[in-house]
Amino acid sequence: MKIFTVPEELIWLAVFSVAASAILTNFMWIRSMGIAGISGLSIIYFKLGSSSLPGTVLTILTTVLLIGAVFMAIYADISLPKNSNQGDEKKA
Repeated sequence: MKIFTVPEELIWLAVFSVAASAILTNFMWIRSMGIAGISGLSIIYFKLGSSSLPGTVLTILTTVLLIGAVFMAIYADISLPKNSNQGDEKKA
């Protein structure tokens, strides 16, 4: 982001947003909480405005990748088999 003339404080906000999203996605029972990290990236998007087109494209790309990662984590939880004995009846 430094190459694309993004201000230093916005770079740290982006790093914090992605890290917060990763932490929320991995440690919360409800995986969709990781999408909360997108709020920081949306702030960066609006602060950049039209001043840095490559920085804006990079922010959008990061947001899309972050959404994809959260949805993959949600799908991974859905596709795991449950370890329950419900419905497993022993046949004699």
